[in-house]
Parts: sequence; C-alpha cells; structure tokens
Amino acid sequence: MVQSISNFFTMILNWLYSVVPNYPVDIIIMTILLKLILEPLTYAQLRTSFVISRIQGELQEIAKKYKNDPQQAAQEQSKLYKEHGVNPLIGCLLPLLQIPIFFGLYGSLVQNPNFKGLPFLWVPDISKPDPTWITVIAMVLVTYFQFKFTSQATNDPAMQRQQNMMMWVFVIMIGWIARSFPFGVALYWMAFSLISILESFVIRKMVERQYAEKNAAAVQK
Repeated sequence: MVQSISNFFTMILNWLYSVVPNYPVDIIIMTILLKLILEPLTYAQLRTSFVISRIQGELQEIAKKYKNDPQQAAQEQSKLYKEHGVNPLIGCLLPLLQIPIFFGLYGSLVQNPNFKGLPFLWVPDISKPDPTWITVIAMVLVTYFQFKFTSQATNDPAMQRQQNMMMWVFVIMIGWIARSFPFGVALYWMAFSLISILESFVIRKMVERQYAEKNAAAVQK
C-alpha cells in the first residue's frame, strides 16, 4: 500500500515538474493540493475539538452523575455529542489517514532520482539532510506551534498536563528524527505544518462564530 502511495506521489511530482520545473516548489504545491483534499476531515476534526472543549463541563457532570453506571454515562455523553453535531472518533481518523500518506510521500521523496544533487536555498542537495541546524530548528518550531494550535483545549488540569507532556515528547522526537530527514521531506513537513497552523486559525474562528450564533439563537427562543 505504501509503495503504491509512493508511486502515486512520484507521478504527481513528475507531472507538476512538467508545469513548474522546480522540484522544491513542486513539493510545496503538492502539499497544498494534499491539504485541500484533506480539508473536509480537517474541518470536522477541528470543529469537534472546539465543541468538545466547550461542553467539557457537561461531560464531566454526566461522568460524575453516572459514575456507578458507565453504560448510562456513555449513552448520555453520546446524546450530548449528537445534540452538538460532533463525533469524537473523527479526531482519530485524520491522524491515522496521515500515517500512510506521510510514509508514502517519504518513500517518493527519498527514492526520486531527480533529487540527487539538486540544490535549494542554502541546502546543496535536497536528497540529503540539511548540513546546518536551520531545518531541524524550523521543524521543531512549526511542529510545536501546530500542536498548540490544533490540540483540544481543556479546563481539566490533569488532562492539560497530559497534553503538554505528549506535546513535548512529540516535539523532541520530531527534532531527533529531523536530523536525518532529507531536506525534501523536511520541506514537505514544514509546508504541511505551516498550512495546518493557518488552517486551524481560520477554521477555529469560523466555528467559534457559528457556535456563538447558534447559542444566541437558542437564547432568543
């Protein structure tokens, strides 16, 4: 499956190169196209995250009220999710989908013979890791901000601590792995993360406005 995805991305990159003969720029264009395809799932995930953060108090009340009846608690929570039009499972779908996409694209970028010895900006060969630490630092920063912008807000201190710990573990792990990333892969990662940050900001503002309008309409009734 991963090899099929790699072949698909190689085909797309070669086609883009016939239109825009610059592979690093083509990687960025392909990343934008990929984000557009994933947009419906991204919107659903961010909307779910935002709404759940707003109804967390109600979820905690249900858990407390039915602490001796987990089945009833699950039914009440499911009912609350349905009232607000969200499905918490959607938050798992997008990351799971991104895993084969990333490895497929990684294979495409690493195996592409056209990248050998191709310079871009300060990097002499995009098929090899950046000889400076600039790319590693940039990847760590964009990953940190992407996690901050897309993570689910919570009023629960214990959950917040857990999220922060997961964030730092993930960021440090990315920093460690990024040392060996070919620059072409790092370029994809940074472009994907930067677009995700902007996307998250825009979608959160849209959902926040929609949520406020819905609540205002409910109060007027």
